[in-house]
Amino acid sequence: MVPLTWLPLVLILCLAVFGLAGYWGTNVLFHPPNMLPHTLWPEQFGFTYEAVAFSTNDGIKLRGWLIPCARATRRTILCCHGWGDNKGDLLKRIHFLGKGFNLFLFDSRSHGESGGDITGNSYLEARDFDAALRFLKAARPEWASRLGVFGLSMGAVMAVRGMAEHPDFRCAVFESPFRSYRAVAAQFTWNNYRLPFFPFVWAILLVARLRLGGDPESCSPSLHVRRLSGRPILFIAAENDPLMPVSVVRSLYDDAGKPKEFYLSPGAFHGGCWEADAEGYRRKLMEFFEKNL
Repeated sequence: MVPLTWLPLVLILCLAVFGLAGYWGTNVLFHPPNMLPHTLWPEQFGFTYEAVAFSTNDGIKLRGWLIPCARATRRTILCCHGWGDNKGDLLKRIHFLGKGFNLFLFDSRSHGESGGDITGNSYLEARDFDAALRFLKAARPEWASRLGVFGLSMGAVMAVRGMAEHPDFRCAVFESPFRSYRAVAAQFTWNNYRLPFFPFVWAILLVARLRLGGDPESCSPSLHVRRLSGRPILFIAAENDPLMPVSVVRSLYDDAGKPKEFYLSPGAFHGGCWEADAEGYRRKLMEFFEKNL
């Protein structure tokens, strides 16, 4: 039994351990450990494009590409990459959409060519999404007049909240979104470090809120997906995804209003639908956007 005189010291020690654990965990969330290098460019896929730069409301400079369709069209897809990815890697996955639509891809903060010191894993990126839409409306108003959105993983989370906030978007494809910031932080921590929710994830979420200056849970798709009712949505889940399991994506689909579709990519792992099911994936995306955009 700990003597009463030691209790303040034990309490301070416990708080210090929790604080250090939280700070370490947030550094993992804010700095993806497997950040992909930016090695792919539109010309490698036969596209002409314009490299652009624009700023967020909190002063982060973002960089992107405007890729016009080979045949003149107003139909445009705003494309959002995942955590640790970049616009080049995303283009590799969805370049076939350029055959029928204008594409606007950009690097979220602290990814690819964009500025910024940390990623908020969708919380800070809400500002990036708003800045991208604001830029597109100013630079290509005709493109913004007929607009859809595609998001992968973190990008899908950005897109759910962004579509809920902006009526400009007519339809959306959400591939492997998480349902809740808290839940995905817990799943990632367990998958990679086998650490339980309490006290580790609890401490990480507390420190994340302090460091971000707000509650990242506020951008969780579970809070926004019902607001998309009336606009067509396609949810895509990877069959073998350990981070955003099929059940998680299915739960968002169940919560969403109509019209909606659900597509399960057989044999795919997280972020690998385009590889595991190339023909089916390409066909499903093209059919959806052709029909709804």
